Amino acid sequence: MSELVEGAGQLSLEAGEALWLRAVAALEPGWGREDVAVVFQVSLRAVDGWWAKWLAGGRQALLARSGGYQVLGTAERQAGCS
Repeated sequence: MSELVEGAGQLSLEAGEALWLRAVAALEPGWGREDVAVVFQVSLRAVDGWWAKWLAGGRQALLARSGGYQVLGTAERQAGCS
């Protein structure tokens, strides 16, 4: 499991919300969850959590509480780990 890269995951609430919405928007037309994780440099666990919230209650559920996310390090991205 990835660890949070020191300082890399510190986004403002607005920036985090924009990230979550863009990630979910990418999943809707059929992008694979692995592709979304790579593009947004987050863990599969984060993508899965955002998608589950979106399916459960749309934008309101997604933005209600972030639950955070993990930014992957260079070695993890290159290895394809999540």
